[in-house]
Amino acid sequence: MIRPRALIAGLLLGTAVVGGILHWHSRIEAPELPPRSILKIKVPEGATFGNLAEWLGFAGAAERVLSAASGKYDLRKIVSGRELALFYDTFTGELEELVYQINADEQLAAEKDDSGWRAEVEPIPYEIQEKTTSGVIALSLYEAITSSGGDERLALLLAEMFAWQVDFVADTRTGDSFTAVYEDRYLGGEYVMPGKILAAKFINDGEVFRGFYFSGSEKTRAGYYDENGNALQKQFLKSPLQYRYISSGYSFARVNPITKKVAPHRGIDYAAPAGTPAVIVGDGPVVQAGWNGPYGISTLIRHNNTYSSRYGHFSRLAKGIKVGAKVKQGQVVGYVGSTGEATGPHLHYEMHKFGSHVNPFRVEVPPGEPVAEPDREAFAKIISLYNPRL
Repeated sequence: MIRPRALIAGLLLGTAVVGGILHWHSRIEAPELPPRSILKIKVPEGATFGNLAEWLGFAGAAERVLSAASGKYDLRKIVSGRELALFYDTFTGELEELVYQINADEQLAAEKDDSGWRAEVEPIPYEIQEKTTSGVIALSLYEAITSSGGDERLALLLAEMFAWQVDFVADTRTGDSFTAVYEDRYLGGEYVMPGKILAAKFINDGEVFRGFYFSGSEKTRAGYYDENGNALQKQFLKSPLQYRYISSGYSFARVNPITKKVAPHRGIDYAAPAGTPAVIVGDGPVVQAGWNGPYGISTLIRHNNTYSSRYGHFSRLAKGIKVGAKVKQGQVVGYVGSTGEATGPHLHYEMHKFGSHVNPFRVEVPPGEPVAEPDREAFAKIISLYNPRL
């Protein structure tokens, strides 16, 4: 098999591949060659770092690269679809640098120098352009942004920003409007994706919500705050998934569709297609995960000494959801199903306060921490900069 680095060298040095054998074409003048050849690929489905190293011709350096990256990022956990860039010495064919896209914001850069290999996790060097968009909702926020040619990912970012103020499935109304100042990310002059929203306004049924991104000192958590410096992020999300409708509400007397008996229903049932991902409404450790009688496949999260939340009837739990795992608000916990006592696919969601059931819709959601006093002057400058653009 002809290895990719041999193919690269052949193309640059004037060789041809015939029947799996490299042939040299004579030239009168030797070309001026770049010192390094670059190969960029998307990690194939099912690929491992080891077999990529073998296929792409750097098996000899693979262990040294893994060792250099140890403690910063485990390259054995590479994800299909992410970009991998390899930089080879044009003349020797040896790997000199490797850059792997960890996520939308970070990359692992491993480089060989005189002392060996070293690696660091660093921000992806996007070129940033500030943009402003606005619109009026006819059907949904998603439709309002995409119908005018906007990136669907911007709609998701805006919905996440105001997720604690507005349920974008149940609460939005025709005529609601929005304005957002945001970043567009480019690499090599080509558009990649929207970056963070810098400031936004959303008018929902006449009520105005504003948010501003602020990253202050260690005393203030980076995130979104209203014009008074109060955190937009609350302790709990308003709902754990995008649902079709509420099939059963919180009640002290409901006819159980399985037993046909009148009994309390101390939770909210969200009807949704099988496989719909559900997310954790707040941070905390997992205290129950797996089969749980009438709840089917379920999990229980303890948020603090006061509140916990339960999610039931999953078809399966998300990867990593097990007893003792620490989960973050907005993290996928499982996928809608109909396990346990269920007549169809839906999510059963409960909120507990001091161990007793409470109606999630009537819980006074605790706020996040506001902008710290030492950061107030810097935050006021952010307000002055972006508020006129909203």
